[in-house]
Amino acid sequence: MPFKNGAFKMAHKAGKPVIPVSICGAAKVMPSYWMFPFKPAHNVCKVVLHEPIESEGKTEQELADAVRDAIVAGLPEEQRPLTTTQ
Repeated sequence: MPFKNGAFKMAHKAGKPVIPVSICGAAKVMPSYWMFPFKPAHNVCKVVLHEPIESEGKTEQELADAVRDAIVAGLPEEQRPLTTTQ
């Protein structure tokens, strides 16, 4: 799914970096078909904080694409989208 662009507009306008975050294994704890957490998240999920991506010198779309690429790179192979096109 494509990102909503509000965060990238704000970062671009303010000239501030965006810090991408990958959450690995979240579907094991909170499946899409379940209303509440399915099981405790202890040692199941992993949160990966990536290096900040500077917004200066990039368009909003270039910034969104760079952040998406970083997030996808931090996911295990079985969680990556089939295509990275938007």
